[in-house]
Amino acid sequence: MNRKAFTLVELLVVIAVIAILAGLLLPALAKAKQRARTVQCSNQQRQLGLAVLLYAQESVEKIPLGSPVRQEITWGALLATNMSLKPESLFLCPVQAPNRFLDWIRIYGIRSDPPPEFSSGQFGEYLNVAAVDRPSEYLHLADTLSAGRNGHANTQFHVFRSWATNEVHGRHGQKVNAWFLDGHTESANRKRLESLGISAVYSSDSGGGYYYY
Repeated sequence: MNRKAFTLVELLVVIAVIAILAGLLLPALAKAKQRARTVQCSNQQRQLGLAVLLYAQESVEKIPLGSPVRQEITWGALLATNMSLKPESLFLCPVQAPNRFLDWIRIYGIRSDPPPEFSSGQFGEYLNVAAVDRPSEYLHLADTLSAGRNGHANTQFHVFRSWATNEVHGRHGQKVNAWFLDGHTESANRKRLESLGISAVYSSDSGGGYYYY
């Protein structure tokens, strides 16, 4: 029995159809992967936020913002040690470098400049949770960029200042994943952040540095 082979034209048509389908599917797959990472980031922040509130309950409603003496002892290092949080990658946004844990400097950032009436300690190194009158409007934990601070570039950074214009980062489709002191997380857009007095950056890290991930 004779077999009929594909002609060159038919093969080219099949290849063209496969190429068109791939061109249609790959962007959709990339978007789905990005959405999955955004959800993962939000879930990680929610877990960290719960640990923050549990820590506060055990420490007279005070949250450490870091050590005023030793810079490497950040809020993340203190929280992980006292609450036995594992793995360290929980403190890393899956979208932004570094994609692996390197140190306690390059992690999610918390607000380091609370109003004086909300803070205590000789250097204002504690946030007094009970003093915050509108916790649902107090953004405590967020996606951040290093902006060249301490020589670090193109990476996350463990603190942000509310007045700075290049430290909170809208990396999730021009939105910032953020955790608020009442326990909820948000995917906050520019309008929402500006209503909180926060000016975020929505591009890549523009701050120069000499330490890279």
